[in-house]
Amino acid sequence: MDITLLLTTFSLIALAEFGDKTQLAVIALSARYDRVKVFTGVILAFALVTGLGVLVGDVLFTFIPPYVIRILAGLLFLAFGILMLSSKESCEIEKATLLGNPLLSTFSMIALAEMGDKTQISAITLVAKYNSPHLVFAGALLALGLISLIGIFLGKKLCEVVPLSKIKLGAGALFILFGIMFLAGY
Repeated sequence: MDITLLLTTFSLIALAEFGDKTQLAVIALSARYDRVKVFTGVILAFALVTGLGVLVGDVLFTFIPPYVIRILAGLLFLAFGILMLSSKESCEIEKATLLGNPLLSTFSMIALAEMGDKTQISAITLVAKYNSPHLVFAGALLALGLISLIGIFLGKKLCEVVPLSKIKLGAGALFILFGIMFLAGY
């Protein structure tokens, strides 16, 4: 088995995702919620989105128009931003979120944000070019998992150093900005 495609996919996806809106969302979520639940939600969302990209490719957009996904993601990011700005919670593990569960909230936000994102399109392209869905899926999921772990640890450390009010203000504004960008088509 040639692992060149696995390493190529890993490198491409890791570089594309580093500092991306999803990693910033993971940092913000992990500053407020249980890291295990955030990581589980992120990995499940990435597995779903990458799996869809690998298996279905551009057929996905035949059934779900990109603008619908973009609108749903934009509204979800806006809702998270507004809730984050209005909450009075501490950096301790949170008990309530938008959907009543940090894992489900993380999963839904990341899955919607990643639909049609550059990492999903990269996976679709790599599968189409090399016809090796298993290696592309494995490389992409490993890269996305590693980048998310980095974000989760940054989020937890951030909460230890920066006052919660500043984290909430920055994260809430960031989520609202991403929501507006999604709705505007960026």
